[in-house]
Amino acid sequence: MGEPIVYLSTWKIKDGRFEDYRRFYARMVDAIRTDDRGVLAFFAFGNEDGTEITNVHVFPERMTLERHLAVIAEQMGLLPEDLTTVSAFMEPVSVQVYGMPSATAAATDQGLIDAGVPFTGKRNYLGGFSLADQRADASPSG
Repeated sequence: MGEPIVYLSTWKIKDGRFEDYRRFYARMVDAIRTDDRGVLAFFAFGNEDGTEITNVHVFPERMTLERHLAVIAEQMGLLPEDLTTVSAFMEPVSVQVYGMPSATAAATDQGLIDAGVPFTGKRNYLGGFSLADQRADASPSG
């Protein structure tokens, strides 16, 4: 297994657009659950008044992140160079990236950085495990 990549992104929901976001996110979760089964975690959390959300996305390695970006491009129309779909109802506040993103993800990140979105995080993976690792280790070899 390669090194994991974790994205924590916070977004401001535009006035009156929370339900649009919820519908969009439900479609995205369905697409990922169906066509992008390597993603380890894909969560969203919202504040009480529906004006801000934070996404937590965990990928086991870069190839899974690349496949994820291909799935959301195909299924949701989200292209690295064009985030118009989401900008209709939300805008980025900040992004944290842990680990070394894939080339396509880095290009997307650069577009947000160029637009002034604050990026922080740590690139140097020091080690650890997930329960997915344990399940893979326990599965019978064949």
